Amino acid sequence: TMSKTLHRPISAKLTKERIQAIREADSLVKRLRSAGGVSVRDRSYHLKVYKSCFVASELVDWFVANGDAQTRQRGVELGQLLVDTDYIHHVVDEHNFEDQYLFFRFRQDESPEQCLQGPSVMYMRGEDGVMIGRLGVKRPLFPGWANYVFALSSATKMLFQFQTELDSSPMCSYSLVGCQVQPNFQANNIHTLTFLRPNKDKSLVLCTHDKAVQTEWIQKLESIGVEVVMSQSEGTAIAKNASSVFQFRAKDINGNVVTLDKYTYVCVYMCCHAHTT
Repeated sequence: TMSKTLHRPISAKLTKERIQAIREADSLVKRLRSAGGVSVRDRSYHLKVYKSCFVASELVDWFVANGDAQTRQRGVELGQLLVDTDYIHHVVDEHNFEDQYLFFRFRQDESPEQCLQGPSVMYMRGEDGVMIGRLGVKRPLFPGWANYVFALSSATKMLFQFQTELDSSPMCSYSLVGCQVQPNFQANNIHTLTFLRPNKDKSLVLCTHDKAVQTEWIQKLESIGVEVVMSQSEGTAIAKNASSVFQFRAKDINGNVVTLDKYTYVCVYMCCHAHTT
């Protein structure tokens, strides 16, 4: 119903700027969904009906008429604010907010099977400790890789997979609790990340053509507690090319992975006693 209003949680994982943006958006949404707010109804386009939506240009009209925006450009900025804070989205997730005849929908007007499936890419951009990037996914039934947008949340230790950066909810999500990641290199300059997840028969394999990107993801994954394990081929190559023992990593008595380079300046003294007869 039009009286329902979705309130975004304000948590410590959000930046101060994000908190302010959510509060501003929340205030706008309350008014938009009250009596005299923007017109929300079923609309049709090219013989297809889109449930419970409004027209983007009409929302700009509302912002200008109600004094929230002095110009239509400002109205577009406010509309984009609602997209960025995940209150609204394009009905088929193909557009940012524009002053055009485009259909948008409030997230709380989604059908039950679509509502609250997960955060949007736009919303996650405002969280602290989030890494977002495009990676390839190994396709199980076809050769090659399919490209998707991935967002890693440090707070929840979840990896979200999106079709595009405009998606209002993820197509898949993966818990990284207890997960291991195995970096590797394949032919054709393909750098892979294989996620070995507990109690899962199949592993998730992602790839990039940029070694630096692979390294950035590895560092981020390590920072949230994901254990990085070497493949046998990589371990063999490193062992052959290593100039000292300090290039390796090992587990301490508590099972934590530590790099041996921290012991570079530790001296070990050995006392040998000669025995004579």
